[in-house]
Amino acid sequence: MISTLASWAGLAAESGGRPGPKRTVPALARRLGEELPRIAAHPAAGEFSREVHRLAAGARRVVSPGPAHRATVGTCVEPGCDGKLVATTGAGPGGLGEIRCDRDGAHSWTEYDWSRLRRRLAARSAVRAGAAAGAPATRWLAPQDVSLLWRVPLGSVYRLASEQSWRRERRGGRSYYDEQDVRRTLDGRLTGPAPS
Repeated sequence: MISTLASWAGLAAESGGRPGPKRTVPALARRLGEELPRIAAHPAAGEFSREVHRLAAGARRVVSPGPAHRATVGTCVEPGCDGKLVATTGAGPGGLGEIRCDRDGAHSWTEYDWSRLRRRLAARSAVRAGAAAGAPATRWLAPQDVSLLWRVPLGSVYRLASEQSWRRERRGGRSYYDEQDVRRTLDGRLTGPAPS
């Protein structure tokens, strides 16, 4: 919460010329409340609203967790394994979502690894379909996906995209960032076991 609120308070402070508040949730929330007119005029106002809503929903889940949700997402990608991959929200370490094989629990991927797992699933599908190997297509990620997958505040996603010159594509008035550019910047921030 602190890093997300501080990221937005920093964005508001840059445009307002005021020093940032103390890094506590009450102080940051107070400042953001004072800066709402400026934030509402910013192009990322909708993202701010969604991110604060997500924080509030996350806080509610911590104090009153609901049941985990499960969904089968395909066959295991590990060689020689024919288990089913099952996605469970909030099941992994630190409450991360997780995809785990129902035959071998060592075959598991946290949210951080899902885009790599998706590529392995797509590659296996292409091989099964007899598709010729070629240059991989560029994968585009919405800022919200970057924020969720790497646990980076949305304000920081926009800042990093600008600072690191991530390639961008605009669709329907929304920006999407090149997955490889995002990975070059953020994969070093991963915590937990090394990605598959």
